[in-house]
Amino acid sequence: MSVSNEIKVYATQVLEPWPKATFDGLMELIPQELQELVLKEEGWENQHGNLARKLMLWYGMEQMGADMDDLFESVQYTESGKPYIVEAPHFSLANDGAVAVCAISEISTLGIDVERMKPLNLANYREMMTYMEWREIYSHMIPLKRFYEFWTIKESVIKADGTQVNPDIKEIYIQPDSAFFNANDWYIHPIDFEYYGYVAIMVCSDPHADVDVIQVDIPTLFADGELVSAAR
Repeated sequence: MSVSNEIKVYATQVLEPWPKATFDGLMELIPQELQELVLKEEGWENQHGNLARKLMLWYGMEQMGADMDDLFESVQYTESGKPYIVEAPHFSLANDGAVAVCAISEISTLGIDVERMKPLNLANYREMMTYMEWREIYSHMIPLKRFYEFWTIKESVIKADGTQVNPDIKEIYIQPDSAFFNANDWYIHPIDFEYYGYVAIMVCSDPHADVDVIQVDIPTLFADGELVSAAR
């Protein structure tokens, strides 16, 4: 497997529920225990988004030439719950409702998060931001958008770090192009996609990573219960 600093970010939005036959067929592609986790999600959007991010991991790993034998059975977890696969590319998954993202890199440790910008009372989150971050939020033309950008950065950093069970989100210090946490710098990459009302941000350990955002349609990737392999 060739090594590069390219990071693939797969993204999808499910606009309406897949036909039952399609959903059931896609569910059969993942182990029973993961199917049960998908079905525990509340509402079709969360179920579809959760399933979509798992299948994008499968697709992305295959595209990078990773060993696909028993992919999902090979997933392990750190004490904080961060998933990883030994001797496989780094990855991070997220979904908010039916928008899902999956980031994969051969060499960069990373974390990704996506959030739907729902209305909320920003004052309730004051203690989770530093003074300078809060000033920037309230001086922004759209304070809610800036808040969600900061929140998504912090969530991504927690995922990338993966060492703390109950991290203090206020200890993540956001700078223009990076965030500092637990003695490490994490480089910020906003994810540019066409899903209105969502913010997605990835952080990674490589300051010079080349990020490629690929929007996909899950049922198109998997036909007749098999992955449709594209040229790498």
